Amino acid sequence: MTRPGRRDDDVPRLPRGKGLRLSTSQIIRIVMVAVALIALITLQKPCASSVGKFVTSFGNPDAAIRILDAGPDAGGEILRGDMTPAELAAAIERARERAGLTADAGLAADAAASADAR
Repeated sequence: MTRPGRRDDDVPRLPRGKGLRLSTSQIIRIVMVAVALIALITLQKPCASSVGKFVTSFGNPDAAIRILDAGPDAGGEILRGDMTPAELAAAIERARERAGLTADAGLAADAAASADAR
C-alpha cells in the first residue's frame, strides 16, 4: 500500500514547460519584423499610386486612351463575343460608313484595276 504523499515510480510524469524564454535581442528582432510588416501593409497603396503617376508621366498623353474616350459614344462600334457573324458584319459596315470607308482598301484597288482593264 502506498502512502498518500508518495509518488508511484511506474506512472510517467507529464513534462512541465517553463514558459517561453526569449532574450532581449530576440524580442527586438520580433518587434522590428512586426513594424516592417505593418509599414509594408499601410504604405503599399500610396507608394503604388505615386510610382504609377511617375511612370505614366513619361508617356505621350495623346497616345493614351482616356476614360472619357473609351465609352460607346466615342464614335466606334462595340463588338461583343456573343454576336452572330451577321451582327458582326453589320457592326463593321456601320463603323466603316461612319469613318467614310465603304469597302476594304484591297477590294477598292481590285475594283479600280478591273474597271481600268475594261
